[in-house]
Amino acid sequence: MSKTVIGMDIGGTNLRGALVTPEGRILKQLKIASDADDGIGAVVDNIANLVNELSREGNVAGVGVGIAGVIDSRAGVITQAPNIANVVNYPIRYNLAKKLGGDINIAIENDANCAALGEWWMGAGKDASSLVMITLGTGVGGGIILDGKLWSGADGMGGEVGHMTIYPDGALCNCGNYGCLESYASATAVRRMVKEALAEPGTETVLRDIAPKTDPDDMPEVVMSAALKGDAASIRIWERFGIALGIGMASLVNILNVEMIVLGGGVARAWDMFIGPAKTELKKRGLRAPAERVRVERAKLDGDEGITGAAYLALGGR
Repeated sequence: MSKTVIGMDIGGTNLRGALVTPEGRILKQLKIASDADDGIGAVVDNIANLVNELSREGNVAGVGVGIAGVIDSRAGVITQAPNIANVVNYPIRYNLAKKLGGDINIAIENDANCAALGEWWMGAGKDASSLVMITLGTGVGGGIILDGKLWSGADGMGGEVGHMTIYPDGALCNCGNYGCLESYASATAVRRMVKEALAEPGTETVLRDIAPKTDPDDMPEVVMSAALKGDAASIRIWERFGIALGIGMASLVNILNVEMIVLGGGVARAWDMFIGPAKTELKKRGLRAPAERVRVERAKLDGDEGITGAAYLALGGR
């Protein structure tokens, strides 16, 4: 069998890994609990166990790991990670190599950067040399591909598009700043905007009865369903979401003049609810030529973009 690599996507709840060919084809995929609440040691143990399990299926030449947080990819160090307990400047590549043994290539990168690479390599951006990937989930992540190469920045923090300031006097973000894109175009933002809508006196909305019974993780789905049924408050939430996203996309297009913006993540399922206002705002605020040129596309890899991008890194791509 020709050489294969393993791509891994490390989340706060689950750890997913796949055996991937040099052509980007996924041969086998497994998922286990990440045990992130138990600390980085438990996560590394689980990564090693999954690598060993997948390695039984083929001749593995490398492992790529995508993980949320501030990653020094050159040194293989997690500077900080929001989903894993007590991580500060942790040398994950060194410790994982000790667990795995042998002379295997290990690449470590931010998960949104891996998603950008995956969509560029095998997804929506296959025919583009430059793109920005924006992941719309609990927060907002991003990755930048310029001239076919990942832009990580001087500190490994390039592509943190979720923390562009959209409204200087806006809502408080988890990062401590006010008015970030993440505060208006994420699942967290949708939940906050639902609370704000319900706090407005006289607002008639089906959310008043539904929201208190809804699991917070399901709120974007519920608001999307309500908007599709014509609920005015829900429609306004997605309009605000789209306008903020469009402002952010216009700034990215004006600065980078990329060929494509790819939107992924769980909240992107509400595409029809927000993409109209987002594109309108992009055209209104973007410089004419780059705003007309850029294509805004949905991610195509259906949640496997992070794994695919991590595999690309394990193959020696960058």
